[in-house]
Amino acid sequence: MNPKSLTDLLPLLLLLLSLLPTITFSLDPKFEACEPKTCGNSQNISYPFYIQGTQQPFCGQPGFELRCDNSNIGFPILSLYLINTQYTVQKIFYNNHTLRLSNPAFSLRNNSSSCIAPVQNLVVSRYRYRLPPNQRHVFVFYGCDLAALPEEARVGRVGCDEENETASVVGLYREDRNLRLAWEKCKDGAVNATVEDANGGVLEALRRGFLLTWSATNCTECEDSGGRCGFDTDPSTYAFRCLCPDRPHVVKCSDTGANGLSKPGKIGVGLSAGLLCIFMIGLLLYCKRKHSSSSGLLQTRSTYSSPSLNPDVINSSVYYGVLLFSYKELEEATNRFDLNKQIGDGGFGTVYYGKHSSS
Repeated sequence: MNPKSLTDLLPLLLLLLSLLPTITFSLDPKFEACEPKTCGNSQNISYPFYIQGTQQPFCGQPGFELRCDNSNIGFPILSLYLINTQYTVQKIFYNNHTLRLSNPAFSLRNNSSSCIAPVQNLVVSRYRYRLPPNQRHVFVFYGCDLAALPEEARVGRVGCDEENETASVVGLYREDRNLRLAWEKCKDGAVNATVEDANGGVLEALRRGFLLTWSATNCTECEDSGGRCGFDTDPSTYAFRCLCPDRPHVVKCSDTGANGLSKPGKIGVGLSAGLLCIFMIGLLLYCKRKHSSSSGLLQTRSTYSSPSLNPDVINSSVYYGVLLFSYKELEEATNRFDLNKQIGDGGFGTVYYGKHSSS
């Protein structure tokens, strides 16, 4: 096979190679869409949560939507709809379905001299979230006359009251003995808050926030099978789905290993690689055969055209013991290559029946 013919086949070979990854490794769009995202603080957001406007709703469970707030230093925001209050998500612990939240009214403040806007009581629905035990409860009092409180209660000051800057906001734990006095001396009422621990005082505890656990379908089995958890919100289904590289599954990716390639995908890889090998082997054999045929034909033609170049030719009519005939003799023997004397085709041309005049 000449170089030009081989060059003509190269585009076909390149086309097959370019289509191989597309055919073999094509991923399901939902699987690709639900790659974990972040709001900018390196905290990955994945099932049951999803980021509104960044991830598709099917990447999370209904009611677990978060949003990114650029004014909140890249932290996600969770809205607790029962009290219409937004909380900063400080950390998500996927292993035990827990997250740490804080009220921005406390966590975004730098010191106790800034004023605090009124906040609402913490109320959590047991349907999705609940407060775990072993946390502490704080009453946050507004409009307090700090001079009217004893010294041990004044240390609980967390800032001034935004609605009355001459008054203070004071936080006291539920078991504090000055709680009754604070109810009398703080004119703008109080709200209850929850903190994870009391280390560093009330203000620091309010900044760190509290823990909240959530209830959602466990994602471990799906993730271990190479999938990403999601939720089908179609009214006829409305259930958890494991979003796999090939398609969504009910619980986990069937016959899928840690590399995320399903059994049909592996079969596709094998078939594609096998077809490619067969093509390459066939191409090589074809090239070798054409090359051998061309070389043999060239040698034969050279022998016929130049007898002087072959030292084994005894005379003009014998070559290696085989009789050689001139073109004129062949023409006479076949009656000018009469079609009626044609008996078939050989490797080098048409075969005719003929009778030499000397026979």
